[in-house]
Amino acid sequence: MFILGKGKAPAFTNGVEAYNKEILDDEIRRLTTTNVQLMTNKMETEKAKVNLEVDRTRLFDKKNSLVVKREELRVKIVVLNAVNVLVRSH
Repeated sequence: MFILGKGKAPAFTNGVEAYNKEILDDEIRRLTTTNVQLMTNKMETEKAKVNLEVDRTRLFDKKNSLVVKREELRVKIVVLNAVNVLVRSH
C-alpha cells in the first residue's frame, strides 16, 4: 500500500484513493467555505424574493388606484363636455 506524505495529489492503491490528513483538512475547509457562501447566497436570494413581492404588491396597489383615478377623470370629462355643449347651445 502506498500513501502520500505531504503531497497534494491522492495516492491510488488497488483502485482506492488514499489522502493524508492535511489534504483532507484543506478539502473540508474549502467545502465548508463553499457551503457558507451558498447558504449566504440562498438567504440573500430569499430576501430579494420577499422585497420583490412587496414591490409587486405596492405597484399593483398603485396601478389600481391609477385605474380608479382614470375612470373618475373620464366621468369628469364627459360631464364637462356635456356642460360645454349646453352652454354653447344657448
